[in-house]
Order: sequence, then structure tokens, then C-alpha cells
Amino acid sequence: SKYIDFTLSFFEDQASFIVFSQAAKSSGNIFFFLLPFKNGVWFSIFGIILIISFLVCLAGKLSPYGKYGRKMHAQQTCRCAECEHRKEIKEQYGCSFKATKEFDCLVDKVEEEDSLEDMNFYNSLWVVSTGFVQQGGETLPAAPSGRFLLFTWWLFVMILVSMYTANLTAHLTLERNDINIKTMQDLSSQTEYEWGLITDRNLESMMENHANPEYGGLVQRGVKLENLDEGIERVQEGGFVFIDESSVLTFNFRENCTAYQVNTGKFSNEWAFGLQTNSPYAYVINNMFLQYREEGWLTEVWDKWYKAETACSTSVGSDMRFDLTILSGLF
Repeated sequence: SKYIDFTLSFFEDQASFIVFSQAAKSSGNIFFFLLPFKNGVWFSIFGIILIISFLVCLAGKLSPYGKYGRKMHAQQTCRCAECEHRKEIKEQYGCSFKATKEFDCLVDKVEEEDSLEDMNFYNSLWVVSTGFVQQGGETLPAAPSGRFLLFTWWLFVMILVSMYTANLTAHLTLERNDINIKTMQDLSSQTEYEWGLITDRNLESMMENHANPEYGGLVQRGVKLENLDEGIERVQEGGFVFIDESSVLTFNFRENCTAYQVNTGKFSNEWAFGLQTNSPYAYVINNMFLQYREEGWLTEVWDKWYKAETACSTSVGSDMRFDLTILSGLF
């Protein structure tokens, strides 16, 4: 600042690294259909099937409008002598009066019309399980509480199946790469890729003198590149990560759709013009830069030189596996 003044910055840059990505090959996983949900979700689904089955069975037994409830109501309200006598005979000899055409006892009538074993736990489990694969069971609950419970279950299944189908489609159709390097720490801890940067550059100096010794270790253990062409060539050969300024990598790999670039957000630097101290042009240039930014002219220039003429085709979507945190509201 003693000998030179700088204008306002017109561009901000940062350190990035780039590597060629190959589409992930099929792993031959025969259980690929389990990929949309994490293991905790699958275990929860199996658990809730048992819980809903038990509740449907319980609703059928306790509801006064269910088959068991109707029988209990009949036993409590049927007080005629004939009915009481038939109860005693039935309890004493274990006989049944279902074959008679006329029912003198309301209890026998209920037993004849409804099979009391229709909504036991086994049948309830079958109804709930078949609903999960969008099939109907042979027996449905008669009580409104059981039907409402089954309706909410079918609604849950409908939403869950839709989410499963969409995520399974994403897993089967999205182009995924096999690169798991997201930060410089990931780069330092892995052994699959070599890395390097051009020597005697500003970025190398910033990394070597950083307060975090890990960045200096990256420089020391990395490959010393002589020039930009060598770095590009090593990346194209595969198995190599090239570290340089984001603008340099973006420009030189803008037409290459197999290049995978990661902006680290580290070692930022700003571009500006240097002028003589107390130069009268500083005020004029700064005002022009502010005007260009407001008009978007600098962005237009960036897009003109740094964006590819033909955009690379990329899959849009996410193949993230759903966990219980995401599906907690549905459950």
C-alpha cells in the first residue's frame, strides 16, 4: 500500500481440484431393490405391520360393532328362558344350534351370520400384509374403528410405495460417479488417487504457509507439476487430482463432461488492478466496476468465456436413501 493502490476487486477466486470421473459400474448387487430405504426404515416397516395387525385384530374384538362385540352384546341382552336353557345345554354338551332355520336365541344368530375367527391375528396380519403390496385380503373388519385403522394403513402404504418407486427409479437411472472426494481432507486421507499442483505459484505458497499444517502436508506429499499442460495431461490419464485455482480449471475443462470439479472454498483471492498511489484514475475505475456489477456485465463476460457452448447432459434428481428422520412424519 506504500507504493501501489488497488482498485475494487472485479473477480473472486478460490482453490479447487479436478479429477476425471467414471460412471459407477454395476456392482451386481442382487438386493438393489432395498437401496431406496435404509435398514432402519425396512425394520420399522416390518415392525409396524405387526403393530397394525394387532390393532386391527384388537379393534375387531373390542368394538361393539364388530363380530365379537355383537356376540357380547347378544349374550348380555338375551334374557329369555329359552335362550338361557339353550346356553346351559350348549355349555354342558358342547353342542351347536347353527343348523336350525329359526333362531330362538340371538347369540346363535350372531354366530351363524358371522364367523368369529374372521379377524383373528393371523387374518389381520394377512390383510395388512397384502395391503402393503396393494392387494386386497379375503376378510375385512366389520367394526368402523377397524376399517378406519385399515384406511389409514392403506394411505400410509400408498405414500410409502410412491416414495419407494421414485427413489428406486433414481437409483437405477441417475448417472453416479465413484468419486467420494469432497474436501481437501478427503483428498489427504485417501490412497486411490495421486494429487499435485504447479510449483512456484501463489496457491502453493498459500497452502505451505497456512496455519493448518495439513495443507502444507498436501503440498509436500503431492506431485510437483511444471506447468498447466502437465496437470491437464495427468488428469486425462486418470487416477490423478489436479489442484489449482477454480477459474483455471473451469476454463480448461469447460468442454469436458467427464471432469469432476470440486470447489473447496479455501484460499480465496480477489482480482483487481494495481495503480500508482493516489492515482486519479482509481475513483473512475471503481465507479465503472460498480456499474458493471449492477448491470450484470461481468457475469455476461464470465459466461461467454468460461461456460461451454454445449452443456453436458446431467441427470437431475437425487438417489439419497431415505432414513427414519425423513420418514418420521409419515410413520
